[in-house]
Amino acid sequence: SYASLNQHANQLAQYLRHKYNIQPNDLIGIQLQKSEWMIIAIIAVLKSGGAYVPIDPSYPQQRMAYMIEDSKCKLVINQKEIERFQKESNNYTYHNLPNINTATDLAYVIYTSGSTGKPKGCMLNHTGVVNRIEWMYHHYSFTTLDVILQKTNFSFDVSVWEIFMPLCWGVKMV
Repeated sequence: SYASLNQHANQLAQYLRHKYNIQPNDLIGIQLQKSEWMIIAIIAVLKSGGAYVPIDPSYPQQRMAYMIEDSKCKLVINQKEIERFQKESNNYTYHNLPNINTATDLAYVIYTSGSTGKPKGCMLNHTGVVNRIEWMYHHYSFTTLDVILQKTNFSFDVSVWEIFMPLCWGVKMV
């Protein structure tokens, strides 16, 4: 449910703020397989105040290392970090954290395919994401009865609307 998703994201966001002192525009890598924890981690990073950097765990090790170094990620949320969090999760409440971001702060950094040799990080702020999602919702006349297929790897820009549009408007995501 959306309530359960929010509760887990709130706990993880509190953990991130407490353990890593996340501040606006801090970049946090997310290196998880497609799962509910990938979605929880994305939401938690945003709730903590940071911006997420999607890192596909199937990428070659050299590419992942380059992205982490180039972006200067404050931390990388991988399966081991989720397991550390789960051992401490009962120490954190289900309550929303106070917002520390502004609309112009970064929401995410997605790396290009690297066709020119080295991938480059494309930085997007909250305003751009919100504008796109709101336009799509109204343009395509979505309702809460619709279902959105989240088919795109989260390291590609199309995934952003596939993930956030259903979450923002209460549409079912599969």
